[in-house]
Amino acid sequence: MAEPTEAGRAVAGAGGSHRAAPAPTPAPAAVPHAVPPLRARRRQAAEPASSPGPLPPTGPGGSAERVEPAGSVGPAVPAPPSAAAPASSPAQPPGQRRARHRAARPSWPERARVGLLWPVLAVLVVGLVGARMLRGLPLPGDGDLAAPAFALARGTADVAPLSPEGLAAVHGAVHATVTRAFERHATLVAVERELLLVVLVLNAVLLWRTARRLGVPDAGCAVAVLAFGALPVLVPLHAVASPAALAVPWLLLAAWLLTSWLRPAGDHEAEGSLRGRVPVAVGALAAAAVVLAVLLAPDVLLFLVAGLAAAAAGRGDPARRAAAAAGGVLLLTGGRALVERWAPETADPARWGADRTGVLVATGVLLVVGVLAAVLLPRWRPVGVALAAVALLSVAPPSQRVAALLLSLPPAALLVGALGTLAAARLGRPVLARPRARLVAGLAGAAALVVVAALAASALSRTPRSDFGATADAQLVEWLGGQLPDEAVVTADPELTAQLVHAGADPDRVLPGTELPVPASTGPTAPVLQVTSGAAPAAGTPVASFGPGGELTVTDPQAVAPTPEQLATRRQLGTALLANPTNRFPAADARLLTEGRVDPRLLTLLAGIGAQYGVGVESLPAVPGEPADAPVRQAVVATVGGTSLAADPAAAERFRGWLGAQQEPYVADRVSEVPGGLLIGYDLVQDPDGLVTAPRR
Repeated sequence: MAEPTEAGRAVAGAGGSHRAAPAPTPAPAAVPHAVPPLRARRRQAAEPASSPGPLPPTGPGGSAERVEPAGSVGPAVPAPPSAAAPASSPAQPPGQRRARHRAARPSWPERARVGLLWPVLAVLVVGLVGARMLRGLPLPGDGDLAAPAFALARGTADVAPLSPEGLAAVHGAVHATVTRAFERHATLVAVERELLLVVLVLNAVLLWRTARRLGVPDAGCAVAVLAFGALPVLVPLHAVASPAALAVPWLLLAAWLLTSWLRPAGDHEAEGSLRGRVPVAVGALAAAAVVLAVLLAPDVLLFLVAGLAAAAAGRGDPARRAAAAAGGVLLLTGGRALVERWAPETADPARWGADRTGVLVATGVLLVVGVLAAVLLPRWRPVGVALAAVALLSVAPPSQRVAALLLSLPPAALLVGALGTLAAARLGRPVLARPRARLVAGLAGAAALVVVAALAASALSRTPRSDFGATADAQLVEWLGGQLPDEAVVTADPELTAQLVHAGADPDRVLPGTELPVPASTGPTAPVLQVTSGAAPAAGTPVASFGPGGELTVTDPQAVAPTPEQLATRRQLGTALLANPTNRFPAADARLLTEGRVDPRLLTLLAGIGAQYGVGVESLPAVPGEPADAPVRQAVVATVGGTSLAADPAAAERFRGWLGAQQEPYVADRVSEVPGGLLIGYDLVQDPDGLVTAPRR
């Protein structure tokens, strides 16, 4: 006969333990943790017709424990409590298997959880693809998160603590402090992209674990994670420097905490079973996470209102449903206006690197996903309705809200995973009913994801890494320290100011704001310059630009152009220099002298040296970054009086003393040794011709 421990499996129920008595037509989802009929028949067929081992333990009367036949439909008779020997009892015969709760134990393929590789590899793929996008895609809004965080870390931030920008600055400052990101990266944009990558991976993990607790199988979780990473392909949402990007992980954390009171759904369960009431600590943490998400992105209120209204409209009599739907519409309309006043956004997707077409297409995809979920997945209907409503409100006038699109990504990805699970259940039920077929499918999917991950890693290694303006910042900082008077200051917007200070600029000389302050104790020639990203503003004269593509432009709003008389004076003095046979200039630089394109201070100094000793000029180099038509303010003097300064250190030292004895404004601001002689340079001033022609006291 069949082995008693196999035929008499005990199944733990709500009221205690009982004998498993399968019905004539058992349903796999009728009893949690039940073994499928096909697997039970295979196990019975594999057992011998009669058990060669010893009899099972007997009861107090010495009789063997009664076992119901496999096909019995009557009630099971429970065994006395003392009939079963302890699991570790030495009196148990060595050849007999211990009685176990085998109905609650899944088979080996399920215990191995090969399908677990799917979401793990999906998270890896999303991280690799996100890293590739984040490391090489400069966007117009770069630095909007990291700049306030850097200012907050320095104690110079001027943001409201509970505003979205203020809370986002706190998040960025905490991340940079813990990871030392400000010290490790050359630019604030790189710090910001690292934070966004960490948030992306964290979102993917929280999305996976939340979906699993909600009953989505491993394959569906992998689809949800991949959809979360793929939906922003149309628009670069994962790289948007918005406080809403930091609200997404808080929302997912709240969802994960609230679903912790559900038991994980098994392979034969439609959804997780209740574990009990939500603990107070878990509920408090989830509420705090939701509050933080609302403060970072007020658009969260639209999701909450739409979801609650959809849930209320799905219950009760028709009148109550209609009232709930009408109330939800009114609340959404008022909430949209409130959110717009709370955290206004400009209706220009180009401010974060997108276009209107991409935004409309992405919104259409989100809307379709929400509608399909509301129709095909009754369990997920409130989430689908909320997604569709917020997707429509995200593009509604007067602005296109990127925050609403960012917050729509996790629920949309979760619904995509649930829809994929439904499609797989309807299309692949005959094939995936066998455990071995599920194992093969799991391995095949994992192998495909491994290949995709390898391709993503290879693409990441070949992607050019953007320096996010590090070269331009370094050039500008060097120019500010070497080509401007000590009294000069520059102004820039707050983000660019923080970026330049992080790059090494003097915080006292780089001021935030667009106004032009008057520095203390400055003369009339000390410039007050303005630094902007990209093209120069209409007002002002461009005096320098830095970066391979001119990313940073410096303008002088108060620059004084030379008069025709002053230009004529420059040309006359330059022509006289060239006419002196004791002077020597290269042919290319001689043209600069005759065209009057040399700073009058330098021109007058060279004329004095040439008239007294004779001067040989190696070159008249332009200052790096300054326009080609800007007056030349430096020269490399090779010989004085026929003596080479590079070959005769004593002559070079005497010439240095002669330069230091000059009077203002002819005293050189920089004298340094360079190959070929001494470099003489003057700082940038607003009106150099006015200095030379000004009457002396």
